[in-house]
Amino acid sequence: MIQQATVLVGAYLLGCCNTGYYLVRLWTGTDIRTMASGGTGSRNVGRALGAKGFLCTLIGDAGKGALAVWLARQAGSADWVAMAALLAAVAGHVFPVQLGFRGGKGFATLAGGLALLAPALLLTGFGLSLVFLALLRRSTKSGLLALCCTPAIAAIWRLRDGLALFSADFILYLLLVVLVLFGHRDNIRRDFFGWQPAAAPE
Repeated sequence: MIQQATVLVGAYLLGCCNTGYYLVRLWTGTDIRTMASGGTGSRNVGRALGAKGFLCTLIGDAGKGALAVWLARQAGSADWVAMAALLAAVAGHVFPVQLGFRGGKGFATLAGGLALLAPALLLTGFGLSLVFLALLRRSTKSGLLALCCTPAIAAIWRLRDGLALFSADFILYLLLVVLVLFGHRDNIRRDFFGWQPAAAPE
């Protein structure tokens, strides 16, 4: 139990290392959360720092998700702990304690962890997002729709293979999807429901 708790706390702290925030703060002295979309992800960092900033942020955010899973496995923890470690890393990215719990959206961190935990599910979700992109011409909306489809896909695969549906790792994955959707709540309200932020007072 102590080992598992240590893994999860370590994964959360790893997730708190918000790549985009620190890159922009280091290079420009500016808080990326006050710029453009207000996000700390690769797209917003790319607007501030260009292609290099975009790539560094994408690699850093995905890498910490993969690293959290790898460390959990190296610790010899049960299989579900690796999924819990990814959940903790994404939670750290979305709610970093040192940044007042105002972080990023978690998509890249989730993808990095899934590259080790469930690569087939990751590739299937990516393929779906391309299909939605061809139909909708909106990248974020397409990615979110594909993400929403992945639990159903995972459930079908589990039933096909004779596995219990509501196992610990599947429930943790559902929580991961909910957490990433929460991180994108403004995108969801804008892209799916036409919400527009209130104009700042003059």
